[in-house]
Amino acid sequence: GSFGGVAGTSASCPVVAGIFAQLNNVRLLQGKSSLGFLNPLIYANPTCFNDVKDGSMNNCNAGTTGFATIPGWDPATGFGSPNYACLAKVVV
Repeated sequence: GSFGGVAGTSASCPVVAGIFAQLNNVRLLQGKSSLGFLNPLIYANPTCFNDVKDGSMNNCNAGTTGFATIPGWDPATGFGSPNYACLAKVVV
């Protein structure tokens, strides 16, 4: 066997799904329901997401510039990457 690099949505989607699964577990252990539709939680707690400020993709695709970002939004993540510690406090 050998190890290989994984990047992009192939890596991030399962990670983000795992974060929200853990947040559901936090709630369930306290006798609360699962989170369900996540958009209300996300938009109500923008400070619990790390803003992506550079869409250059670290020049991983030669000759491309990546994507434009603006404060608080980018086309790849939308709101940004989730901050588990912050969200864990919010969901209880």
